[in-house]
Amino acid sequence: MHMMKKYPFLLLLLAVVPAAAQAQLSAPTADATVATTSLSNPARQETIYVFFDDTPAALTATAADTSTFIWTRLNVAGVRLDTVGRDDSVTVSSLHDLPEGGYRVTVYHLIDTAAPVDTFTTWVFRDTFHVTGITFRNSCEELELTMSSSPSIYTAYLFYNIDDYLRDSTLAGENTLHGNNTAGVEWSADRDIHEGVDEPDAFWQSPQRYGIVRITDPPPMHDARYSVTVTDLFGKSSSYTMTETIPAIAVYAKITAKEIAADGHEIPMDDIEASPPSDAEALFRVRFSQEKCLNAQRFLWKGFGDINQPFTRNVVFWSDSTSNSAAPWVAPRMPYKGGWVDGYTPGSYVVRLTVRNPATGCIDSTEIRAIGVKPSSFNANAIPNAFTPNGDNDNDLFRFVNGQEPVSMEYIKVSVFSRSGALVYRYEGRADAWDGWNGKNNNTGSDLADGLYYYILSGEGWDGQMYNSAEYKGALHIFR
Repeated sequence: MHMMKKYPFLLLLLAVVPAAAQAQLSAPTADATVATTSLSNPARQETIYVFFDDTPAALTATAADTSTFIWTRLNVAGVRLDTVGRDDSVTVSSLHDLPEGGYRVTVYHLIDTAAPVDTFTTWVFRDTFHVTGITFRNSCEELELTMSSSPSIYTAYLFYNIDDYLRDSTLAGENTLHGNNTAGVEWSADRDIHEGVDEPDAFWQSPQRYGIVRITDPPPMHDARYSVTVTDLFGKSSSYTMTETIPAIAVYAKITAKEIAADGHEIPMDDIEASPPSDAEALFRVRFSQEKCLNAQRFLWKGFGDINQPFTRNVVFWSDSTSNSAAPWVAPRMPYKGGWVDGYTPGSYVVRLTVRNPATGCIDSTEIRAIGVKPSSFNANAIPNAFTPNGDNDNDLFRFVNGQEPVSMEYIKVSVFSRSGALVYRYEGRADAWDGWNGKNNNTGSDLADGLYYYILSGEGWDGQMYNSAEYKGALHIFR
């Protein structure tokens, strides 16, 4: 009796194999049918008929011939079988409104009294499983949800051989624990708790084997009410929905960015955290934003120096902090020639954003590693030695060969002289702003005569590299 009280799902399984197949035992109203499993004798199996909640519990025995049916029920306390029903001269016999327990029906064939006695043993089990609540533990790192139920989904079966037990009630049964043996525990929320998150934790909504789930990496980012549906060992489903809303207290850091082109127009950069530019050209002007961060009220930006340089990789060259989630875009500034420039010079840089919710103390951070800006290059072979400014839109300009323009140059100088040494053209400024020379005197006057001219190129890269050697001087021909 002590065992029976300890396990609400305790099933004493009666082990007698039917002697003949002329009679049958069934439970037409049963919601589920399962077989027992004996650890010491796997071949010994009996049937458990499972009835959900208030489903009427009944057993029906049938025989091919007119028979007498005697029904008995195991009395564990009295160590005996109590007679609970009898039908004479019938082919069908039933018991109704049955309590849980072990039952045996013995069938006596009246037409052929020499026929063997058919005996069936089975168990009636009442499945009253229901989910009764959800408790939670909410932290910056995770939301833990725990389901409570009545009775527990942990089910123990205690196996007995009924005849051995009736001879000696001190014999121990075979106790095997089928813990967590459920068809599935599924969790859900009344909204998308990871809306706005790049890589949400979707595993928490997958069918679980346990009555507890942890939502992490990241935790929920939006307030929500949670539900759970459990399917127990016998296929019965029970659901529960919280009445209270669990607040989202964790924060989520997300960096968005846009490049500022030379002409000032903005170029959105897709997922700069996952795919930072590796071959940007100086001066690389970029703006960062915290507009897609979640649940944060404090924002701290840090921009570190070139990670390839041992003296600058851990140096914070720029920083910004704000308490406004809708603050203007943050622009990096880098030291250059004793001053500062708005943008990145050649190198590889790290940007880190740390966000905080002062009310909860939750912190999150993310970083871009690394933004690569190419070193300067100025290919002397990119300058042609002849051009034909005749207006046919073919080689009309003296300019860099397409695809070989200077890279990461702070400025360039282009000077063209006649054979007599007179300056006929000059440009000084950004390399990407040079449109080329059209063959006119100072680019605006009259056409210059065909013939030989001389050019001198020079420049300085954003990395301090100077380009002014002899290879950047040469002859130039005009043909019309």
